[in-house]
Amino acid sequence: MNQRLPKALGTPSVLGLHPVKDRITYLYVDSVRVVADRNGVCAQTEHPDTGTIDRVYLPTASLACVLLGPGTSVTHAAATALTRDGTVLGWVGSGGVRCYSAFLHESTSTELLHQQVQLLANDDQRITAAHRHFQLRFGESPPDDATVARLRSLEGARMKATYKALAKKHRVGPFRRSYDPNDFSASDPVNQAITAGNSALYGICTAVLLSLGASPALGVIHEHNQRAFTYDIADLYKAELTVPIAFALAQSTHPDREMRYRLRENARLLKLVPRMIRDIRYVLNGGTAPPKDTPTGVVDLWDPDTNVPAGVNYASLDENNDDPEF
Repeated sequence: MNQRLPKALGTPSVLGLHPVKDRITYLYVDSVRVVADRNGVCAQTEHPDTGTIDRVYLPTASLACVLLGPGTSVTHAAATALTRDGTVLGWVGSGGVRCYSAFLHESTSTELLHQQVQLLANDDQRITAAHRHFQLRFGESPPDDATVARLRSLEGARMKATYKALAKKHRVGPFRRSYDPNDFSASDPVNQAITAGNSALYGICTAVLLSLGASPALGVIHEHNQRAFTYDIADLYKAELTVPIAFALAQSTHPDREMRYRLRENARLLKLVPRMIRDIRYVLNGGTAPPKDTPTGVVDLWDPDTNVPAGVNYASLDENNDDPEF
C-alpha cells in the first residue's frame, strides 16, 4: 500500500486572513523551539531523559501576537510563516517583562501612520488628541483649557486614588508602584503582577498598532521611545484590567504567570482588541475610519495632485524631454 504524505499548507492571501479584531490577543512561550513543517508552525520541547519531542501547533492565522521569552529559538521558516499570516512576533524578557524587538508584516495600509505624522506636526491637534485620550481613559472630559501638564497632574491623582482604593479592598496596606527591571523577583507580588500584566498589554497594543499600519513610536502623550504610542494606548486599560487583577493576586506565589492567564481571559471577555482599534482611531482622528478603498500591500509614488503607482517607468510620459543623457 502506498504511503500518503501529509498535505502541505498553502500560502494564504491577505483577504483570507483573520482581521486583527477577531484574533486571539497573544500567546507567551519560553524555553521552546518554534519550527515550521509541512503541517504548520509548532512549538516543540525535547524531554531531557528520553529525547522525546512534544509538539504543540500554533493557530498562526488566528494569533495577533506571539511573545517569545527566554530560551526560545525560532527558525527562519517559522518566522516567515507567522509574519506571512499576519502575526506580530515580539522578543521579550522573562515573564514578558521587556520587549526587545518586534516583527510585522507588510500587507497593511499606512493611512493611520500618515494621520500620526500630521497630528504630531501640529501642537494644537496634539493637545486635542491628548484630551480625547484622557476622556477615554477616565470616562470624563478634562477642562477645555487644560494644558498637557494639567492632564498629567489629573492622571496622577486618579491613579493614586485607584491604587489606594484597591489596596484597601484587598487589605494590602500602603502601596507604592515600584520595580527593578534588573531583578523582577525583588518586587512584592502586586508589583510583579502589574509589571507582567503591563508588559503583556504592551505586546497586545504593539501587535494591534502594527497590524493597523500605525507606528508604536509616534506617541501623543509619550515620546522619544520606540513604543511611545504603545504606552499611550496601554494606559487606557491599566486601571480597568491589569491593576485590579494585580491586587487580587496579592497572595499569589506565581503572580506573573497567573496575571497572564487572567489578562488573556479578561481581554477576551471584554473584546479588548476590537475596542482597542476603535480607541486608537478615536485618539488620532476622533473616530474616523480609513476609507474602505484604502489599498493594502501597495506602494505608490507621492504626487501633490494624486498618488501614482510605483514600479512604472514614467519616462515615456515626458514628451518634452530633450536631455541627451536619456
